Amino acid sequence: MLHIAPLRSLLPFALLFALASAKAQCPGCAPDLSCTISPAFPTLCPETAPDATVGVFYEQDFTFWMPANFTDPGSGFDVTLLQLTVTGVSGLPFGLSFTTNSPDGVYYPQDNEFGCARICGTPFGAGEFPITVSVVAQVTASGITLDVPTSFPITLTVLSGSGGNTSFSFAPTSGCGSVTANFQALIDGSPSPTAYAWDFGNGSTSTLAQPPAQTFSPDGTYQVTLQTTIGGYVLQTVTLTGVNGNWCGDVEEPDLPIIGCSGTPDPYFVLTNAGGGAYTSSAFTDVSTGQWTNLGLLLDNPPYSISFYDEDVISGDDLLGTYNIPLSSEGTYFLNVAGGTTGSMEITNEPQQVFNDTAAIVVYPLPSVVLVENGTTSELCATDLTLTSFTWLLDGQVVANETGPCLLPSGPGVWQVVGFNGFGCSDTSNAIVVCPVFSIAQNGNVLFVPSGYVSYAWTFNGASIGENTAFVFLQGDGSYGVTVDAGNGCIITLSFLWDTTNMPDAEAEAVRMEVFPVPSDGLFNVVADGLRSPWVSIEVLDLSGRLLHTDRAQVVQGRLQAALALRLAAGTYSIRIVDGDRILARRAVAR
Repeated sequence: MLHIAPLRSLLPFALLFALASAKAQCPGCAPDLSCTISPAFPTLCPETAPDATVGVFYEQDFTFWMPANFTDPGSGFDVTLLQLTVTGVSGLPFGLSFTTNSPDGVYYPQDNEFGCARICGTPFGAGEFPITVSVVAQVTASGITLDVPTSFPITLTVLSGSGGNTSFSFAPTSGCGSVTANFQALIDGSPSPTAYAWDFGNGSTSTLAQPPAQTFSPDGTYQVTLQTTIGGYVLQTVTLTGVNGNWCGDVEEPDLPIIGCSGTPDPYFVLTNAGGGAYTSSAFTDVSTGQWTNLGLLLDNPPYSISFYDEDVISGDDLLGTYNIPLSSEGTYFLNVAGGTTGSMEITNEPQQVFNDTAAIVVYPLPSVVLVENGTTSELCATDLTLTSFTWLLDGQVVANETGPCLLPSGPGVWQVVGFNGFGCSDTSNAIVVCPVFSIAQNGNVLFVPSGYVSYAWTFNGASIGENTAFVFLQGDGSYGVTVDAGNGCIITLSFLWDTTNMPDAEAEAVRMEVFPVPSDGLFNVVADGLRSPWVSIEVLDLSGRLLHTDRAQVVQGRLQAALALRLAAGTYSIRIVDGDRILARRAVAR
């Protein structure tokens, strides 16, 4: 068998071709026609790629010169470079792409001695990346045309970035009291097997590219780590358990009359990838079985086929069968081809690149806001005076211009305060109910309290009187009382003593009418007793006698109870009831 030493001096531009053929995402390069040297020899400008940086977009153009004829300094032969074919490349950093002006990976220096390539992309991980390039150079030396397969190692350096995380994204990054965050892995090595190992720092782990939402509590800093492993299927062992008879009948193993096949085969195998690149094993001598171990052949350019041969030095090697590998997972692949060639292959999944990244989830502490009331001054104060700001609420609504830790309530209702700490986290305090303060008022023959509360219960000398209203008519001398449910748990009980013993007698009016409160903010209660008509008119006049408002109201058992909501300018008015041929009037004051 004839063995030709590799033309190692072809490495610079062969490497560039191989890298460029890996992916095609960076078009637009233009060759630099000044990229030549003397004496003529294949040249790459620049000779090495500048370093890349993690997380930073990288773009670099290269020019290569392929002289059609040159002298190989290693052997001294005059070489004619006819064709160069890229058959495979492995070990490329993820995130970088390469494009040349020959997309099929085949170059003909006899037609064009210049080419170019552009390298671009954003690398995911830092480190020194060993790249293996496989090419076949077709050359003519000393009148002999040879196809010379060879492989070349090179290291591409990717520097660490200044920050950021290229392995995964997540949101939100921080919060108050508790944080529920969503995560997404960003590196996908498909079609290479890709594995994820999350540790969220909260006791949970995951192996998914998009894990379930994670909750972080209590407050503190949680370190989230992700290890992304890009694997590769690796052919480790090939076992040949039997062969067919195709090896028999040539010069080395003749098929003799009567005797039959003489000798035994010398088996070896050839592993071929999608680009035509091939690995040729060593050959066993005079055996029908064999096992090749510790191969470590990365299957990163599928599909693959494996062909078994009988090595014959003189007559030419005999093909014993070809098996197309259905590469889908690690494990044992059994083969039985070409009528008797049998065996198996052991394929493992081995890590090719590993990326480790860490990020922090920060959970800030929530304040604990407690609201207390000063029993002497009725002032409300938040107990934690280290809080940075405050928002006061009355019945759930923001109180304008109140931002301090203490407040004197301006009126009844449910009071609360929202306190903020230095992290911007807030807590709403407990509620303190401030009950309204009022007393029973008298206007003529009517006793009344403010209207609009939940319920009213009046008594006269301990006996229930009246309805669920904010007023009653005087029944005579005695003790009056009212219990008002003002809401929010406020139950207000009031009393009023009416005694006319020392007052001059006056004939009780047959018809009684009152308007209250005096003064009023616009809501006037009009009550009357002893009316004759089932319906009456209520009129509002100004002091000039001009009619401003009129309404009709129903009388029930001689009693009228009406509420007028009027928008009146501050001043004195007259409200009158027209009861048939009778007119009753009272003074009203708007403020």
